[in-house]
Amino acid sequence: MQCSWLGRRRYIYTGFCLLLFLLLALSACSGGGSNGNGGSPTPKPGKGTPAANATPSVTATPGIALGAQPCPDAVKSPSHWTAIVQPPTGAQVESVTCGNLMGTPTLQALVTVRAQGTGALLDVYVYNHITDPSPTAIFKLQGLYKGEAKISGYNTVMTAEVDQASSVNKNVTANASLTVDLFREFKWSDGAGTLVPVTFPGLYPDLTRFQAEADQAKVNQGQDAWKLDAAQTAKSLAVNLLKWSDNAQTTIVSGGGKNDVDAVVNVKNAGTPAGTITVSLSRLEGNANGGIWEATSVTSNGMSITSPQSRDLLSSPVTVSGTGSAFEGVIGKVVVLDHLYTTIGQASAKGATGMGNTTFSTPVTFTSTFQNGNEEGILALYSYSNANGAIAGAVMMKELL
Repeated sequence: MQCSWLGRRRYIYTGFCLLLFLLLALSACSGGGSNGNGGSPTPKPGKGTPAANATPSVTATPGIALGAQPCPDAVKSPSHWTAIVQPPTGAQVESVTCGNLMGTPTLQALVTVRAQGTGALLDVYVYNHITDPSPTAIFKLQGLYKGEAKISGYNTVMTAEVDQASSVNKNVTANASLTVDLFREFKWSDGAGTLVPVTFPGLYPDLTRFQAEADQAKVNQGQDAWKLDAAQTAKSLAVNLLKWSDNAQTTIVSGGGKNDVDAVVNVKNAGTPAGTITVSLSRLEGNANGGIWEATSVTSNGMSITSPQSRDLLSSPVTVSGTGSAFEGVIGKVVVLDHLYTTIGQASAKGATGMGNTTFSTPVTFTSTFQNGNEEGILALYSYSNANGAIAGAVMMKELL
């Protein structure tokens, strides 16, 4: 009986050892030199390797490039598009540029047609299926006075033209003296099936992406170096838009360094009134390597615009609501600025209560000088000094008018 028991125990022990050996072998295969997909071992978090919850680096979508791209040889010549566009008598295809305007690897063509005569009117077309015998027209914009069109670094279409009724052109009689002053941007919309107007987030020194990309090119050539300084850019906004003293003082609240892409700057007026604004800024296209600073919002303590929201599409009249400190029933003024920072509408912001912190809601009627579509502008709430009527505080946000 004892020998039989010992034999069984040896048998159980041997089986256990074999099972343990198999488990160890399987573990080694699954955790060794392969990640299970035929590749190299999965790295563990450590120096030079991001942890599992680290923010991944941003990479371009395969097949989609940013900015203007070379057109296929078969369609790159303006003469190729003459039979397709069929420009009217006295006009001709001026340029063809390609890009991934629909957010897919397939290229689209931006085709411009220039008319002869006064105004040198420009028509803008965007085509899809550009190598087909009959490309599909997906966008058309016509009659841009002294117009220009190009593809942005964000795969949008940017246009420039003369607003003949604007504050800089309305009294100009000579055609040659008219200033190209209206800049617009269009982005593909799957829902609309075409390119639709969009806004650039910047308020100052550039109100549109067209202007910002042109300014960046100048800075790259050594001009206007102050646009590389967040504090100087915020101060310039206060001086030029709010008419504050050239001696206004700036304090960096956050960011603004050489390697930063965002910044918050306080600007304090050195004159009367001694108001303070907070300016939020971002580098153009998130480029920390020489990107210019663009102010994206302006706020002041105790003031706000709660409706509409930033970058909304506004139509006249627009009801503006917010908060502020009232004096004898008045908080300040709500102002609409157009593409030239010109006031095109305003209304008094009257508090719900006569004195102290309160709310307001007021309709504002505005009239744009540009009547052929939307333009980028600013909605602002200003408070004023009781001593001299100068702007003491401001809230400013970007809008599409």
